[in-house]
Amino acid sequence: MSETTSETTKKLAPPTPTVWPSVGFVDVDAGIRFLESLGFVVTALHRGPDGVVEHAEARWPGGGGVMFGSRAKAGAWGRLGPQGVYVVTADPATVDAAFERVQGLDGVEVLRPPHGTDYDARTFDVRDADGNLWAVGTYLGA
Repeated sequence: MSETTSETTKKLAPPTPTVWPSVGFVDVDAGIRFLESLGFVVTALHRGPDGVVEHAEARWPGGGGVMFGSRAKAGAWGRLGPQGVYVVTADPATVDAAFERVQGLDGVEVLRPPHGTDYDARTFDVRDADGNLWAVGTYLGA
């Protein structure tokens, strides 16, 4: 019996995240534009009768995601202050493309444009209009 190899591989969807960074936005619609400009895909958006976003989720195509909502929401989660989120991509071109899309958005402050690091990664850092810190880079962690 001869051994054969397959030229096709099944591509599995990234696993469902089990750790979710969470951020609050004063203007959730502007926050959605920001997230989508980075490359996230909004997968859930729940508004209350008053229009306040009670809960929303955005997935990163490479795996993982972020939960977000309105800072106007009552309760501890609605009072989230600025947060920091690091988003990983394997492709340095994705870092540059995401930076090009977000740098012109209203209220976005560029802290560090795309650059190489001494640990062989490419990354950039920005602050969104609500003060949340975001970095997109190729560093996968140790």
